[in-house]
Amino acid sequence: MDQGNEARLRRVAHWQAKVDEQENSGLSVREFCAERGLAPSQFYYWRRRLSAVGVEGLPGEVDPEVGKTPAFVELDLGRPTAAQKALPLEIRLDLGGGCTLSIRRG
Repeated sequence: MDQGNEARLRRVAHWQAKVDEQENSGLSVREFCAERGLAPSQFYYWRRRLSAVGVEGLPGEVDPEVGKTPAFVELDLGRPTAAQKALPLEIRLDLGGGCTLSIRRG
């Protein structure tokens, strides 16, 4: 693993520990950050980033050989039967925040 990836993993581990510590502290984010000299905006950024994708899903850390996440992920739905081809196909993605993307065929 190169030094850039190691530094990135250390930074992610550092912020994951801070997020976990705050959740278990019983303190509000503002109180927690004030006690530790952290900027609340930076804390919120990292908490959102870590919760949205998970630590393993952060760019540049999924596949250390490649150094970045794939741009597309292929979904293999198998070959549709004649009956399935006649039915409409719908794919729904929950984007969070009450936003849903629906794609329909048929």
